[in-house]
Amino acid sequence: MIKQFVPNSLKEALEILSTNNCYIMSGGTDLMVQKHKSSGLLPVFDKDILYVANLKELDYIKEDKKNIYVGAETRYIEMLESPLIPVEFKQVISEIASPAIRNMATMAGNIANASPAGDTLVPLNLFNASVVLQSKTKKREVLVKDFILGVRKIDRHPDEMIVEIIIPKTDLKTSYTKVGGRKAESITKISFMGGYKVEDGIVKDLRIAFGSVSIKVVSSLEIEQKYTGISANELRARIDDIVNEYDWLVKPITDQRSTKEYRKKVAFNLLRDFLKKVK
Repeated sequence: MIKQFVPNSLKEALEILSTNNCYIMSGGTDLMVQKHKSSGLLPVFDKDILYVANLKELDYIKEDKKNIYVGAETRYIEMLESPLIPVEFKQVISEIASPAIRNMATMAGNIANASPAGDTLVPLNLFNASVVLQSKTKKREVLVKDFILGVRKIDRHPDEMIVEIIIPKTDLKTSYTKVGGRKAESITKISFMGGYKVEDGIVKDLRIAFGSVSIKVVSSLEIEQKYTGISANELRARIDDIVNEYDWLVKPITDQRSTKEYRKKVAFNLLRDFLKKVK
């Protein structure tokens, strides 16, 4: 029989996870859809459920000189209303689903769901954000890009849960585009975010991230560093070279929302448009 646990504290939740293999549910906006079978039937779960939405100690947004810290139970609506959250994340979040979903969903849930179409995963990768995982006996920090291993696959041990997301502060100039059937409520066909910093005509920082074009967000530190340190003029002159560098990384699929050919063409159009802005 499936058991349901509703802890009143993080300590209690971690104690439960130390002895039970559970699905961790907060808003349930992803998990309930995954376990839904057909209309009129209840979702089917194959292991115990740990409900953590009432853990108020994980509902916060704070900062220091280097980072912004978002508790795992912080809702999207709270992030939209907070002056501490970078505008890049607010832009992405404002286009996620409907207001009802944004009142329930969390960024931690979006990360744990590990969908290639997860909207916040693109800026999280671009900002080199990390997740903090905690068990009864230890705590560890992992970059989001390393935490997500593939479609619905994450580097979480059964006795751990995400307790915090750490977003480094940056002064990058950024550009974000989401392509979908409708502005917000549709699942993303493709998303793109680029960021750069130019000083005295020299590219000091360059970051590029694609969503929905592979099993996880596509980004390449090697390619970014290769084109960092050159002039902005040279970078714009080498747009074709940069696009070719990403050709083997961008491997979209054809599904009910779009074709792989369309996704790849749009991805590279967005990359070209972004690189033309680097000045």
